[in-house]
Amino acid sequence: MALLGLVVAAAGVVLLRALAGVDLSATLRAVARPGPWAVIALAPFVVSTAFDAAGMVLLVRVLGRTVPFARMLAIRIATEALHLTAPAGFLVADSATAVLLQSRSGVPLPEGAVLAVARKWLVMRAHGIYIALGALAGWGALSTMSRSHLGGPWLAWAVAGGALVPLALSAGVGAGFRGGGAVARAQSMLGRIPWTALRRAVGGWRAGAAEVDGHMASVGAARAVTRTATLAFLGCWLGESLDTAIVLRLVGGPFDFALAMGAEVGVSLLRSVGNFAPAGLGLQDAGYATMLSGLGIPIDTAAAFVILKRAKEMAWIAFGYALFAALRSPAGVALPAWARRVAAIRFRGARDPVPVLLLEGPNGG
Repeated sequence: MALLGLVVAAAGVVLLRALAGVDLSATLRAVARPGPWAVIALAPFVVSTAFDAAGMVLLVRVLGRTVPFARMLAIRIATEALHLTAPAGFLVADSATAVLLQSRSGVPLPEGAVLAVARKWLVMRAHGIYIALGALAGWGALSTMSRSHLGGPWLAWAVAGGALVPLALSAGVGAGFRGGGAVARAQSMLGRIPWTALRRAVGGWRAGAAEVDGHMASVGAARAVTRTATLAFLGCWLGESLDTAIVLRLVGGPFDFALAMGAEVGVSLLRSVGNFAPAGLGLQDAGYATMLSGLGIPIDTAAAFVILKRAKEMAWIAFGYALFAALRSPAGVALPAWARRVAAIRFRGARDPVPVLLLEGPNGG
């Protein structure tokens, strides 16, 4: 907690320096500029989360389970609220996802854990591709910013090189999906430690470890599925750039997807570093303010962007917690009408290579 406090405090100092010289009245006018159209800022989150949910549905099918797309989407929206608000939120969200999949769709916890690791494997792969694409798309803007603020054109190269980090991590995690019994080996190594309590505990994991290794090997062998799921997770990352482009336009900036990608990939690296802080508190905001102002966006507009971006996140956090409460309700308790309508969303066919989302209208049409 002390380290978290220091990181947040340091990020706060960086944010204050990044926003130095902001005209508060101009910033508030920019925030108020979209008026009722500000609701558009909520849409990209649904697009991104839908791609994420689609990738998870594809992976869970490899484990022999069927989870309706709408249920997975609802679970992802609900657990994203935990991800955004809890320290090390990704761990909390993954655990909650596994519990909800067990209670709502009968997916055993070990399979839910394999699903979480498989998702991390492919999300990191997609993140590496996304960073590379973002560096290429925003190369000109990043190079200009680097020359004017950092004395050389190296920033674009640094951002592009940052793609190697998630790709390397993905390759490391992916090694466990090659069928080599990685979990069983880890269990065996722990069993050799001369600590009686630990050896007794891991001794009962042997059958479970073999089962988990089997599930991981099944996922790793489904090459076509993992490639398609990677594309789905890449769509989720691209949705982040769409979100940035839309919010920036709403507060008076340009609608420039390439610029948005250039800014977003840099901030996504910061967000990954500060993942244990709730919603990258302070660090993410300072990153956006610095990147956008460095890319030529007026500082008042950048400040308004940060405010609207956080307001949008707060709205989805509130909705996510309400949905989480509904999903955690006992199975015998009926969900609200809106949740039942969401649950009516289905893929057109379980064997379709590309999922097609069908929305039931208010009259069932």
